[in-house]
Amino acid sequence: MDANARARLAPWLLASYGLVLVVVAVGWHLGIEARQLGRLGGPMLALALDGVLPLALVYGGYRLVKTATPGEQIWTVFVWSVVGSASIGTLIGLSVVIRQFEGGTVAEPVFVTLLSVEAGAVAGLVAGYFAIQARQDAERAVRTAGTLSFVNDLLRHDLANGLLVIDGRASILHRQLESTDARNAVEAIREQVTELDRLIDNAGAVAETLAGDATFEPVDVVAVTGEVVDRIQRTRDVPIDVRGPDGATVRANDAVRPVIWNLVENAVEHGAAATDRPDRAAARERTGASTDSSRTSEADAVLADRDDRPPVVVGIEVTADAVEIHVCDDGPGVPHDKRNTIFEARAGETHGGGLHLVETLVDSFDGEVRLADDSGRSPCPAEMRGAHFVVTLPRS
Repeated sequence: MDANARARLAPWLLASYGLVLVVVAVGWHLGIEARQLGRLGGPMLALALDGVLPLALVYGGYRLVKTATPGEQIWTVFVWSVVGSASIGTLIGLSVVIRQFEGGTVAEPVFVTLLSVEAGAVAGLVAGYFAIQARQDAERAVRTAGTLSFVNDLLRHDLANGLLVIDGRASILHRQLESTDARNAVEAIREQVTELDRLIDNAGAVAETLAGDATFEPVDVVAVTGEVVDRIQRTRDVPIDVRGPDGATVRANDAVRPVIWNLVENAVEHGAAATDRPDRAAARERTGASTDSSRTSEADAVLADRDDRPPVVVGIEVTADAVEIHVCDDGPGVPHDKRNTIFEARAGETHGGGLHLVETLVDSFDGEVRLADDSGRSPCPAEMRGAHFVVTLPRS
């Protein structure tokens, strides 16, 4: 039987199978059992059970047709129903035969077997229905993923082309303008175009990572951290201290940049800003304190004594099989009642969404992100009592 024929016959076959079971039940209870017993009471009660149960198959076929379920999928439900009926019916039937072979007494063997056949048919109907629902959901998910992938590629392509035009026109203006202020403004435009172009690339990496289609490769998180911090400090007047080795490669892709960006930006937002503590800049100039990764613990003590430690510290440590990225701030920290839900997505809250994205991406890298209890045994100064996030990524 070809697919088209099955699709046309499927609902009728399902309903017919239910009616056949009803006819068998009626024939047995009223045609045979009633004559054997000489009364109708017991057979009628039995018929009320195994004569009504198969009608679920008839109603199931009707409902599937009314909901415009494709005939091929109704065929799947029919097959599941027959398989369930045969499986349970055979199992119970064999148990009855074995019991009789042993000389045991089995009350109402036909009734028990018939009831098990019908119960298996209805169970198969339910299982088949959920099977086609799962298949429909999977097909819908594939279509949605394909559509989102197409829209993502289209938007990135069009935005990249638009930014290329803007950069080209800005380049022409830069060569022709004589005003220093105007040339600086054009330079700012070109710089922003470069950053937006980088964000487009990162968006593609994030989409591929979340979809499970990304290809991971060695990524130097020290270099990425330096770029992120440099970019943030161009727009935020907050000292950020980066500590760590000259290089540390992890198994990831460009989507690691949003991970570091969101954590550092979160620390800048919630840490004590440099503008709130104006004495820091002057103290830093007096002490000659730097943001170089070679700062020692003695320097930390000096900074603490002068109340000049940076409000945000990013420390990178390399272990035997992983790279740890510590992001600390000197803000009020995370309230105890929010520590267990800090990475959950929260509608309408930008930073909550950023931390949720961080956790999702880190999980995709087979890593871990956590909120540490304190800054002890980390590159962060012991005096920093704000939030302390730790990202652990597998080494490349």
